[in-house]
Amino acid sequence: MARIAVDVHGGDIGVAHNIAAAIDKGLSSDIELVLVGHEHQIEAELRRLSIPKTRFRVVHAEEAIGMEESASLSVRRKTNNSISVALDLMRRGEADAVVSAGHSGALVAASLMILGRIPGVSRPALGTRIPSKGQTAFVLDIGAFTDPRPEVMLQHGHLGAAYVEAILGVPRPAVALLSNGEEPGKGDALTRAARELFEASVLHFVGYVEGHEMLSKPPHVTVTDGFTGNVALKIAEGTASYVARLLRDELTATTRTKVLAALLRPTFRALRMQMDFDGIGGAPLLGVNGVVIAAHGRSAPRALVAAIETANNAARNELPARLRDTLPRQARAEAASTTLTPVTS
Repeated sequence: MARIAVDVHGGDIGVAHNIAAAIDKGLSSDIELVLVGHEHQIEAELRRLSIPKTRFRVVHAEEAIGMEESASLSVRRKTNNSISVALDLMRRGEADAVVSAGHSGALVAASLMILGRIPGVSRPALGTRIPSKGQTAFVLDIGAFTDPRPEVMLQHGHLGAAYVEAILGVPRPAVALLSNGEEPGKGDALTRAARELFEASVLHFVGYVEGHEMLSKPPHVTVTDGFTGNVALKIAEGTASYVARLLRDELTATTRTKVLAALLRPTFRALRMQMDFDGIGGAPLLGVNGVVIAAHGRSAPRALVAAIETANNAARNELPARLRDTLPRQARAEAASTTLTPVTS
């Protein structure tokens, strides 16, 4: 069974929602969950739900990192925080993956400190699938590092392509850079410099993709810096939520629209599934020595269940080992095929 450590203090909603995900009947039966957090709070919630404590392994963590706290300072000062304790379980071989809806900056910082990077990675990246009709679409970086160099973005392209191929089952995925136009001259200095490296790489690079195409006709992998990726993802999530709310309000406004809504219920259910960010399954932190999945801070239990399933899939497919194999192989291929002029931003 895959052993997955869940940070029960992660997220904006609290311990109850994290434990609700842990006891969800939809979870795969081959997952063994380790609940990491303040033991008394976990036991109190399990008692309230009439769940025997023996159903889970509970690992005590005295401290939690608040969403408003400094990431690196909190990780260093609160050495017994729930994120670090969960990651240390994986480092010691007592867990196969970690899932947290907590402070993403603290999760990245603690992962680097406790797990370290795989060879060939200078900075890891957070990536996520996004809803897209009939197409696998994966975007990174969505917030691990906001100010990368072009060489780092190329590493992220390799990480994203390796993840999509190994975990999502897409052979030789198409990779693009997010920009403000499709023409080669578009983009800021960072994007244009990164494009030169991507064009000379062994990746299946298909050029630029614009923001309005990310959901309608995306490449398999879209690469951008962490600041732009985070903003783009939150705009997409917010737009989906806003459209859903507008539809609900309009279709429940009158008796006539309520009847129409009842007739169209299967259509709206299918539409909701296509726009469902909660079902995506969290964001893997690619490039560290372990399987680390970041869930959204506002994750409902269903979103956390999806994140746990993502962690299970990545652990069973030995994601870190696949990335450790892929990056040196790609670097050797690029060194053999071309000599690159160093690019700085």
